Amino acid sequence: MGSTGVLALLTRSLALAKAEVPYLSAAHFASDGRLEGLSEIQAQMGAEEFADGGAILLAHLLGLLVAFIGEKLTLRMVQDAWPKLSLNDLDFGNGEKT
Repeated sequence: MGSTGVLALLTRSLALAKAEVPYLSAAHFASDGRLEGLSEIQAQMGAEEFADGGAILLAHLLGLLVAFIGEKLTLRMVQDAWPKLSLNDLDFGNGEKT
């Protein structure tokens, strides 16, 4: 995929998250993949609200990974990154409650 592909994936996940989290409109990804533009905003808002935006951004990134490389490979990557995270109750459905 290369660094250009990774940056495109990060940028797309940010664009999707901006629709749900307005303060993310101040953010952008640098060419090295760092998320920039949020330090001033973070200082002005509560930690929980700021973390919620990060969770939404991560959810969009994981959703895109599932779409492009599949659920099994995405789960393997998540387990490699966060080995202590419990993945027993994950559902990569469309987000609707049944």
